[in-house]
Amino acid sequence: MNLIEKIKEHEGFSSTVYKCPNGYDTVGYGQRVKYLKVTKEQAEQWLVDEVKDLQRRISATFSWWEESPEDVRNVVVSMVYQMGLSAFSKFKKTIYLLETEQYKEASEEMLDSKWARKDSPNRAKELSDILSKI
Repeated sequence: MNLIEKIKEHEGFSSTVYKCPNGYDTVGYGQRVKYLKVTKEQAEQWLVDEVKDLQRRISATFSWWEESPEDVRNVVVSMVYQMGLSAFSKFKKTIYLLETEQYKEASEEMLDSKWARKDSPNRAKELSDILSKI
């Protein structure tokens, strides 16, 4: 009997967090989230995988994104990574300005938000500065 294969068979795999029969938040092959330890390398791979998925989703949502300068694409990915695609999509004026290549105006518009004033002022300023220099 291969121990690892047998445990995998008994536990089953889930890529998302679920409640096990005992009520614990669990992921993977029955690993309790509370006790989960992650190496820096694993976390970095998760980040790389997440960014690739976000890039795919952003490209499918915004036709202008792939043809934008790299700095614009990176700013958008950073914003979407933090707040999610749905929340980013509410930045209607900023998105319009990015789509029409008005980057300086977009850099100013993105600062007119709760995200920039309260949630993440330093990050918002840094990303705005990147757009303002394009």
